[in-house]
Amino acid sequence: MCRLLGYSSGRDASLEDLIGTDGLQEFTGLCALHGDGWGMAWYEGDEPVIRKSPIRADSEPEYDKLAREPLGDLGLVHLRWATPGLGVNERNSHPFRYERYVFAHNGAIHPQDRLGEMLPPDWERRLGGTTDSERYFLLIMSRLQAHAGDVVAAIADATSDIDARYEPNSLNAILLSPERLYAVSWYEPSRIPEAKLRSYGRDPEEIAAYFDLAYSDAGGAVVVASSGWPRPGWTPLPNRHVLAVDRRTRAAEILPL
Repeated sequence: MCRLLGYSSGRDASLEDLIGTDGLQEFTGLCALHGDGWGMAWYEGDEPVIRKSPIRADSEPEYDKLAREPLGDLGLVHLRWATPGLGVNERNSHPFRYERYVFAHNGAIHPQDRLGEMLPPDWERRLGGTTDSERYFLLIMSRLQAHAGDVVAAIADATSDIDARYEPNSLNAILLSPERLYAVSWYEPSRIPEAKLRSYGRDPEEIAAYFDLAYSDAGGAVVVASSGWPRPGWTPLPNRHVLAVDRRTRAAEILPL
């Protein structure tokens, strides 16, 4: 499981600009639990730029430097808590890239011994790592042509397929294209890893909200993020919906899956 943050700001903005100095400290502090690496992505024009590491975010000077720099108007941040059995290394660190799309996931898809069945063989050969998350991303990408480039339809197709064939606890994700930000809220409340979170001292209210996503649409920027840190006044993103944000206008719409 992981923590996600995505943004579309209309101007080059740093993470600190978007969520404030206290917000940056609180969000980065989530790596006390989600400490198996970090990743950031942003766009320079239509080309994504990615930086990632398997080292805990608050131990990496590069993370702190990038979080305070205006990198771009469209981007994401990921803090990883690796699913047991999936290696902690750079090739398994999020975000992942395919062509001009970028993707980061929060959740786990079981059973692991059947992950190799998720993709058609020609797409399985495109994997760079071993994660369920990268396969989930490539499954979405593999469905784009069948849906005439409609990203939301491809997401709905992929999540439905995974739900039918596997037991995911969450398919929450941030997917970026050069034109839009997509925040996917899809989780099964009965599969929240309660015992694991209790063992790390999380209280019942925080555990119940673990997979919740919420977004802010203020000050000319849309920011969407996972729970676990203060987000006063943010709007909850309903389960089994996608928040789609136009990069040029920042117009946001919520669409069902």
